[in-house]
Amino acid sequence: MKRIIDALEKGTDFICFGLMSVAFLITFAHIIGRYLLKAPIFFSEELARYCFVWSCMLGASIVSRKDEHTNVTYFVSLLPKKIQGWLYVFRGAVITALLIALIYYGVLLSVKMRTVETAAMSLSWGLIYISMPIGSVLVILSTVRHVVAKIRELVA
Repeated sequence: MKRIIDALEKGTDFICFGLMSVAFLITFAHIIGRYLLKAPIFFSEELARYCFVWSCMLGASIVSRKDEHTNVTYFVSLLPKKIQGWLYVFRGAVITALLIALIYYGVLLSVKMRTVETAAMSLSWGLIYISMPIGSVLVILSTVRHVVAKIRELVA
């Protein structure tokens, strides 16, 4: 199981890096084409947007995996360590519940929009919207792993 999760994490890192690279390169090529060559790439803005959407959803899972999401910890740090741990577990449960809702509604939206095509590239909008459920599943995997580790730490 650990090998599967490690492979999934490495794949997510690679895909996210690739998508951000494509977004950067196509935007750069569009600027060169528009202002220097007077021949813009007609699909560049759309492609850059879709790469950015996917990289944001995959990037959220990377940040979650490393437990580096932004936190406001001032008041929590004033509490005893045991209560801080249980608040962490509660936060993980709330995040998981919200992500389950995002998965449900994201799949519904993806299915509903699968026949609608994008303007420039004629891609299915379902391919763009499915990024939300996929990213949410990856974040849930990381969140559950962190919560389980925290519960083991608190119980021990």
